[in-house]
This record gives sequence, C-alpha cells and structure tokens, in this order.
Amino acid sequence: MRHRSRKKWIFLCILMVFLCYLSLAAIPYIPHKKVSAEFKAHFDTADYFSDEAGSERVAYVDGNTKALVCRLKMMEEAREEIILSTFDFNADNAGKDVMAALLHAADRGVRVRVVVDGISGFLDLRGNPYFQALALHENISLKIYNPVNLLKPGKLQARLHDKYVIIDHSMYLLGGRNTTDLFLGDYSEHPNIDRELFVYETEPEAEHGSLSQLRDYFENVWALPDSREFTCKRNTKKVQKCRRELEERYEDLKALYPQAFSGWDWQAKTMAANKITLLSNPIEAENKEPRMWYALHQLMLTGDFVTLYTPYIICGKEMYADLASAAQALTGFEIITNDVSSGANPFGCTDYLNQKEKIWSTGVTVYEYLGPYSSHKKMVLIDDRLSIVGSYNLDMRSTYQDTELMLAVDCPKLNALIRQEVTADKAYSRTMTQSGEYACGEHYEAVDMSLGKKVMYLLLRVITVPVRRFL
Repeated sequence: MRHRSRKKWIFLCILMVFLCYLSLAAIPYIPHKKVSAEFKAHFDTADYFSDEAGSERVAYVDGNTKALVCRLKMMEEAREEIILSTFDFNADNAGKDVMAALLHAADRGVRVRVVVDGISGFLDLRGNPYFQALALHENISLKIYNPVNLLKPGKLQARLHDKYVIIDHSMYLLGGRNTTDLFLGDYSEHPNIDRELFVYETEPEAEHGSLSQLRDYFENVWALPDSREFTCKRNTKKVQKCRRELEERYEDLKALYPQAFSGWDWQAKTMAANKITLLSNPIEAENKEPRMWYALHQLMLTGDFVTLYTPYIICGKEMYADLASAAQALTGFEIITNDVSSGANPFGCTDYLNQKEKIWSTGVTVYEYLGPYSSHKKMVLIDDRLSIVGSYNLDMRSTYQDTELMLAVDCPKLNALIRQEVTADKAYSRTMTQSGEYACGEHYEAVDMSLGKKVMYLLLRVITVPVRRFL
C-alpha cells in the first residue's frame, strides 16, 4: 500500500512539473499584442495597387508535381545563389529530390543558403546524414530558426512558417508548400493540395520590387540571433554514402522529370502584374504584433466581395470582431475551409466543431470543402483584381506567434484564374443556410467518420479548450 502511494505521489509531482513547464511556455503569449500606431500610420492600402504593369510577372502554381518540377528547373537555372526557406524539410522522396538539386548547384559553384524551422530541425535534420552531407559542402550553409531549447520554454511557441525559394536576382516561388512528400511530387497517397505564386523579375537590377523585398526579409531572418547554424562535425561513411546517393539521384531526376531540364520561356509562362507586394509578420521568436492579419483585414475592406481560403479556422475575440466588421462592410464575404471529416489538422477540425456557431454569427458564409484531398490553400481574393497567396492560416498561431508571408498581387488575369478554382471547389462544399440547414454543392458527398475518429474529436473538444490559442 505504501509503495502504491509513493508511485502516485511521484506521478502527481511529475504531472505538476509538466503543467508548470507548459505554463512557462504559454505565459509570454497569453496577452495578445495590438498593432502599433507606427505600423498603422505607415500602412496605406493604395500602395498595393497600380494602374500600370510593373517589371515583375507572375504565374499560379497549382499542382504538387508542377511545384516540384518548377523548383528543380529554378535551381537548374541558378548561377549565383539559391535561397530556400521552409517550415518542414523531410529526407523523404521529395526532400531528397530538392537536396539533390541543391547539392548539384553547389557543385557547380552556386552559393546555397537554407533556413528551416526549429521543430523540423529537431525532428528531421538533427542526426540525419543527408542533411549532414549538405552541411559539409563548402558552398552550402544551413540554419535552424529558433532551435528547440527545453531550457527556454517561453521560446517554444514561435515558429518559422515561411515557404519560399529565391534564385539569384531573377525569380522566386512563394506559398504554403512544405518540402515533403505531402506537398511536392506524386509520392503520397493522401497529398495536401496547396498553391504558390511564381514571380519573374524582367529587370534584375530593380530595387523596389517584391523580389528585393523578399531578399531583404530573408537577410534579416538569416542574421537573427535566433537563427543558428546547422553543422556536420564528422564526415562518416554513412554521410559520404548519402552524398553519393544524392549525386546519383540528380542524374535520375533528369529521366524522371525531363521537363525540368528543358528550355523554359519564363516570359511566356507568366502574366503581367500591375503590382506585387510582400506582406509579413515580425520575424523575432516572440509574441508578435498581428501585422499580417491587420494588413489583410484592411485590404479586404477596400473591396466589395472577398473569398478567403484557409485549411482551418481558430480565431480569438479580436479576430472574430474583425471578421464581423468585414462581413458588415462588404457586399459578400465567404470562407472556404476543410470539412471536419477530411481536414488534415485534427486540432483545427476540433476547434471548428466547438466554434462554428460563433464563426457563422460573424456574418461570414462558410463553405466546408470535401474534395478528393485535404486543402492546404491560404488565399484571399478581393473583388476581381487583388489576389493574396502565401502561408497565413486564419488562426491565432499565424496571427500572433509565427513568421508568415503572403504576396498581394494586383492582376485581374490571375484573380480570374483563381476564381475559376473557387467555383469548382464550391461544388465540393456545403454551407449553412439561414434556415439552419446545410445546402450542398453538386459534387459534395458526405463521409461518415470512423468510430475512432469520432471518439478522438469528442476527447479533443474538451482537452483543447484551454490551449486553443496555441494549436
């Protein structure tokens, strides 16, 4: 009996220590910051529009295989430098394809710099011989943003959520795709569907375009004390073997994706844009001013009709108020998000089950998408002119904790192209009507969740309530 009592006491002590640790990690982020008066004073929605075509051209990258091929071709074109920023980087098939292209570029003298979020650095890069092989190359530098440090619990919540590739001073790709099988190539049975924008600069010496803005942004992240170098201390036989494997893989890529090694007419593959502008959150690993959400909200108010794509919705009271004000000001405001039976993020689905009445009460029309695969798209379409695409999810993590990037593109042709996709996705969606019943699109087919999934959601609907702002 005394032995059982001691075990119970030890368990309670461990539980208390764990809860105290979680509290220390959460405390710095509990008060939501507000956007500074200085940022508001300098933000002008007119800066995101132009009546004349600029020097940057844009293309919409809409398929996972297309996204991988585009990366490979861009890296093949590099002559001076490749910059890659990604939240998640795995040594899976797609990840190795990208690593092979990076290694080959470095072999021909191209400078390569890669920055990866600390969670992926801890789970994927640490001790992995493929990444160690990259780090050993004299022309390749890797950094980890805000590495996991259990002695600094207050830093654990801040993540690098940016995803982009920059080639020299001529082109870049930016969106919501991670460097894994789920988002690149045709390697996964259950891929996530995402979108990116490719931007081509026709005047490489231009100093004020979005490419210049993105390069400056990267340099600031790279120089942060929170960005730590990833190194390989020992060139083991295993590391050498992985390097040879990546070199051989590059040769295989030529046969697997021949289009990535053919001649591309970047001018023909892109469309003219009046203005392309980078939107971002603060970059420091700390509780952030919600600059991204403020900018998106202000830009939405310039239009009459807004469509917002997000994989899931996890809003705080300030965000609910902004949604309601936008819904009241606009002629139409709709959100397209995943149906809970197909969403890839169980926490986002759980919060929607708990909060959907509150979301609907803002006046926004919500389409619950149930297509062939889970949607990972993050986009805002404002009228028939402005399209905003990137990494920002409509949740408190993207608003107050993570780095985020979105591209605002003033281009009616791009907007019309994406709106065709909106029409198709609505056919796979259902939405709540004023009568309290669901109206279903012609291709929407309800899916019965398994008993295990129902039980999981039932438990999560209780467990996640006190920590929903950190999901």
